[in-house]
Amino acid sequence: MTPGALPFGVYILAREPDWRRAQQLGYWHTEALESEGYIHAAGHEQVPAVFTRRFGDVSRVFLLKLDEASLVDFLRWDAHPKTGELYPHIYCVVPLASVERVIEWPV
Repeated sequence: MTPGALPFGVYILAREPDWRRAQQLGYWHTEALESEGYIHAAGHEQVPAVFTRRFGDVSRVFLLKLDEASLVDFLRWDAHPKTGELYPHIYCVVPLASVERVIEWPV
């Protein structure tokens, strides 16, 4: 699937062990939620750059496409402090019921 073919929406990029852990727990949670107050995510157009920048040590990740409506009270687009680019942040644990689809990236 090419970057342009990703369905419109918000994604969490997950390493395989972290995704497996979330499946066991029934929700997605990261250390960033505790230390920064939110979970990092990416818009569909941001996925390729985030993958390159933050996941260069792995050959693939799982993209968790989120149901934004189920997270509406906890999803906010915040400006990156250096670039000003808006990124989605989720201010709660993400129940797996809020994951609409899982896509292996890159395919």
